[in-house]
Amino acid sequence: MTARPGARAVSDPPSSDPRAELPLELVLLDTVPTADRDDLLSAARALRLGPGQDAFVPPAADVVDAALADPDRHLLVARAAGGEVVALGVLHPGGAPDEVVALLGGAASADVVLFRGFLVDVAAQGAGVGSRVTALLPGAVADLARVRRRATPYAALVLTVNERNAAGRRAYARAGLADRGAYLGGSAGPQRVMATTLDRS
Repeated sequence: MTARPGARAVSDPPSSDPRAELPLELVLLDTVPTADRDDLLSAARALRLGPGQDAFVPPAADVVDAALADPDRHLLVARAAGGEVVALGVLHPGGAPDEVVALLGGAASADVVLFRGFLVDVAAQGAGVGSRVTALLPGAVADLARVRRRATPYAALVLTVNERNAAGRRAYARAGLADRGAYLGGSAGPQRVMATTLDRS
């Protein structure tokens, strides 16, 4: 997630919510021109947490700054149909703690991408953004492999989510991530490790 290992997902949307049907695009900032990147960074910094969510994830500006200071962290944003940035996250290859990697069935740490620092703007919460972003992550990880000029694709995508965040666990599970067990190293309390293997063909 970010400097804190807990990820945040929002409540599942009611099926009648029209926002849940709107298209969502993930943009890996490494793949966009500098001018567009600066605009996206500004929009990402402005994302706002809901009440109490700072227990699970730092403010957006802190997530952005931590990623910009670490060449192994790659920022991505989610854009809604109108172009507005509604969510932010970080792909961190090789960033998963050893205790987390050990739960992934033999994958090497360098072949695992940690998804961290995920937050959805308070105004976009309740519309299923968490599930939809998670479902799109394998494509973003494939883009990242090309950006980093890897000879082989990444093997797994993993995140940790606070045990108290039941809505987050449901959202990630609906997007295809499986619960792999407990991780006790999170600064915000016990976490669940959720992961998916990636197509390497």
